[in-house]
Amino acid sequence: MMKREKSEYAVQAVNNAIDILDLLGDTEGELSMSEIGAKLSLTRSNVNKLLATLEGFGYVEYNRYTGNFRLGVKTFQISQAYIKKLNLIEISVQILTLVKEKLNESVYISVLRDGNVVYLNMVETDHAVRVLPRIGNVGPAYATATGKAQLAYKSNEEIERLYKEGLTKVTDNTIADVDELEEELEKVKEQGYAVDDEEYEMGVRCVGAPIFDFMNNVIAGISVSAPLERLSDERIKKEVIPVIVDAAEKLSGKFGSK
Repeated sequence: MMKREKSEYAVQAVNNAIDILDLLGDTEGELSMSEIGAKLSLTRSNVNKLLATLEGFGYVEYNRYTGNFRLGVKTFQISQAYIKKLNLIEISVQILTLVKEKLNESVYISVLRDGNVVYLNMVETDHAVRVLPRIGNVGPAYATATGKAQLAYKSNEEIERLYKEGLTKVTDNTIADVDELEEELEKVKEQGYAVDDEEYEMGVRCVGAPIFDFMNNVIAGISVSAPLERLSDERIKKEVIPVIVDAAEKLSGKFGSK
């Protein structure tokens, strides 16, 4: 983690505070005061004052059980306000269209709502045989590619809270065990994409990838859906995955993700 360079008009205390927020945003889990100081080459006294100020305004939170710090709810509120101003649907149209032109399959943008996925927009394939449009549909996130792509960045504790009532099978292929789902999500996070192999709808396969914002929080997912006969394992591996992952990265870039 590199500290910001001083400039003629920069206020160094503000620079240091933003460095702390960036560091916590780039870190999985929490950091101690000494770890923050070491990574940013700041004195303990300086870090203590900055953290106390940031905590007072809700930008960081202190975990009294571990003695460590993490991002506070205020950063989430600001990121959500930023996202609303950008308009996810409007911004995604161009990328969805490009994916459709490359693959000629239906492409969706969706978001998580609790344990479900909501489809916000789509660009439809030219093929006569196609998946039924899902705009406005709400389905269990664990049964869809785009849902799993987003769930993969939640902790096991969050997953267990979301699905404390258990998982309902939508098709014979749907994951119905929380432990199995957590194993699947670990794999999804590692590879950067998810596959729905007739888990939400028989005869339909989907490939999805997560979209991140400027704080590297997952804000949405993009996915391609098509009848089983048009999404062979070979096509998914050689054609669909590279396109959908690239599209997710491009969309993430539009929302400020590094």
